[in-house]
Amino acid sequence: MVNEDADVVARVLAGDGEAFGILIRRYEPGLLRFATRMLGNPDAAADAVAESFVRAYRHLAQCRDPSRLRSWLYRITGNRCRSHLARRHTNDIPLSEAPAPALAEASDAWEILERSEQVALVERALAALPAEKREAFVLKHVEGMSYEEMAAVTGARIPTLKMRVHRAREALLEALEEVVR
Repeated sequence: MVNEDADVVARVLAGDGEAFGILIRRYEPGLLRFATRMLGNPDAAADAVAESFVRAYRHLAQCRDPSRLRSWLYRITGNRCRSHLARRHTNDIPLSEAPAPALAEASDAWEILERSEQVALVERALAALPAEKREAFVLKHVEGMSYEEMAAVTGARIPTLKMRVHRAREALLEALEEVVR
């Protein structure tokens, strides 16, 4: 997809505005997943992603390396999420609005209930993390990025990111253990 991204960017920069839709279709699902976990609110996440795509379209010529477009888009979206978080208090994030991942088909209603409770616990623990740790954890374990990609997205150094992911994991485990006790 790296070369494909560069080709699509070249088409957009050459005046083919419709080609930008290819990039939206390609990256919107992942960016929405990332923003939703960062913000804890699907509506705010959709706003942040929409703002990110507008910003990306306006500044596409400034993307120095179109073959690394994915990292560039995640960086823009991460910045939009941080702006949204700065404008509101953590208390304003209703955990009830945090989306639960799709559940596998379960034959028993109790099993579905138990899974949804487990998902809710993980979502609450994730929402309680500081933004930097949550961002690092989501980029690594939800979006599956390498530390090099994460560094390009966040602007942080790789050792810093490794520490944030490690501390996020520890905090999540600790939070989940507290609930089990």
